[in-house]
Amino acid sequence: MGTYGLAAYSATKFGLRGLAEALQQELISDNIRISVIFAPAVDTPGLEEARKKMPEISKIMHGSDMMKAEEIGKITINGIKSGKFSIPCNLIGQMVAIATAGLSPQRSFLVASIEVVFSGFFRFLALLSQFKMYGIIEKWHPQKEQ
Repeated sequence: MGTYGLAAYSATKFGLRGLAEALQQELISDNIRISVIFAPAVDTPGLEEARKKMPEISKIMHGSDMMKAEEIGKITINGIKSGKFSIPCNLIGQMVAIATAGLSPQRSFLVASIEVVFSGFFRFLALLSQFKMYGIIEKWHPQKEQ
């Protein structure tokens, strides 16, 4: 999802998703599987350094929902081994993966069915989250101008 104060970072994430979908189509006949990881912020020294330069409003909007790199690594390796295209690392990642599935590949009929059934509901939750973020932006900007 696009993130306030992180336009270039957000754009690269969107680009990687499209790249992964196209590569999967190009490489499937060679039995090569591509995976996209839906991870929250990763608790690393690099993130701490980035947070120092991040706009204050971005810190407010996204809080401190982080996972340890080791935990994300284990989830990632297991997802890759199982041949998954979308690999969510937590509940929010699962919701984003389902809400944005679009035309992304899905090898499991069961998971595809879950995506179809829950996509509308998760889209609704995403809109609620977006309204919350816009509310934070509206409140923050008048404070900044004072």
